[in-house]
Amino acid sequence: MKKMDVIFRQVFFKNLKSKTWLWIVLGPLVLAAVFGGVFWLMNQTNQTSKIGVVTSSPALTSTLKASSDDDQRYISYSSTAAAAAKRAMADEDLDGVLTISTQPTTHASLIERTDGNGINQTQLQSVLAQAHTKEVAAQLKLSTTQLQSLFATPQLATSSVSVDRGKLVSRSAKTQKSGAMVGFILGMLIYTFVISYASMMAQEIGTEKGSRIEESILTAITPQAQFFGKLLGILALMAVQMAIYGVVTLAGGLLLQRLPKNPLSSLMTNIDLSGISLNMLIFSLVFFFVGTLTYTVLAALTGSLVANQEQIGQATTPIVMLGMLGYFGALIVAGGTSPILNIASYIPFLSTMMMPVRLGAGQVTAVAGWSALGINLVFLILFTWLTVKFYQTNVLSYSDGGMLKAFKRSWQLQRAARKPKPVKS
Repeated sequence: MKKMDVIFRQVFFKNLKSKTWLWIVLGPLVLAAVFGGVFWLMNQTNQTSKIGVVTSSPALTSTLKASSDDDQRYISYSSTAAAAAKRAMADEDLDGVLTISTQPTTHASLIERTDGNGINQTQLQSVLAQAHTKEVAAQLKLSTTQLQSLFATPQLATSSVSVDRGKLVSRSAKTQKSGAMVGFILGMLIYTFVISYASMMAQEIGTEKGSRIEESILTAITPQAQFFGKLLGILALMAVQMAIYGVVTLAGGLLLQRLPKNPLSSLMTNIDLSGISLNMLIFSLVFFFVGTLTYTVLAALTGSLVANQEQIGQATTPIVMLGMLGYFGALIVAGGTSPILNIASYIPFLSTMMMPVRLGAGQVTAVAGWSALGINLVFLILFTWLTVKFYQTNVLSYSDGGMLKAFKRSWQLQRAARKPKPVKS
């Protein structure tokens, strides 16, 4: 235990002081701060567009003014005040001038300032269509009730349900999106941690082996103690990073609540936090731990296969490829599922990122989610045991034929070690 503790401390403190680990921690925070700043700036600069309406129709004028909102405001001008409207636009009091003529047929033209606030032409087209409909209805002497009956459309009420133990459980669309978002964020975090820490683990082992320091180290410590010491050191670095993110998130949330205008308030209105249960959070955290640990063990296995430092990039390639498959699988499954995706969400390495999204979106029950977690946990135990066996052979075995030949050689050595030795007579 003391020797394993020495390896643990060496890996932990060496990487804790490194610039690489500092960037791993600060990189996502910097990106989050940049995106948050851009989002806040967009909200601050999103001003109401002012459109001058030049028309001789009182009905069109009243309809357009009634349609004014926080995005676009319509200011009426008489048909003889077109020059005044253009002068106001030249003075930057208006962002555009809309001229509407009703003779012989209704048509409109829009002059828009290139340096003004953007005008939503889709909304403008809709308002014009509504105003034109009211004017035609007035000419045909249709009452308001008749007009509403003419354009009334059947109401379609939709609801989402999931099957839980043979029962239908209703889920709102907002709740479903919130759950899927939590699962997707978890998958993105796992992918980020996998790429960072699995590469670190492979770098640790590959550097020592490639520089031929490994022989000296293993004269004083067993390969098993070295393996688990490095693994615990990497996990401790993950825990420190998660603790930092937790503190920053809590501090950021408290700071945003003190602001007079919360820049995230418009975003939070589309999120139903009631759909994120304690069971979902626990499941996500356990899956995060099991998933990152599985990838880190894989990194230890591939790192032990390198013969020199130039092959370290090859050691991380399988990890990156598997991580990308799981990440893109999570992206696809968030929008819908299929039999192939259903099966993939139970496969270790892929399940880590896909199953939380499926559970959050209500595509599977809690029983199915915990079953997938059980499969991953059993696989992690067996895979770790197998990796330790190979690690003992690989760390002192060198092959210039590449990682695949190194793995074949390691497999042959493992088979030879398991054969019973002949008993001497």
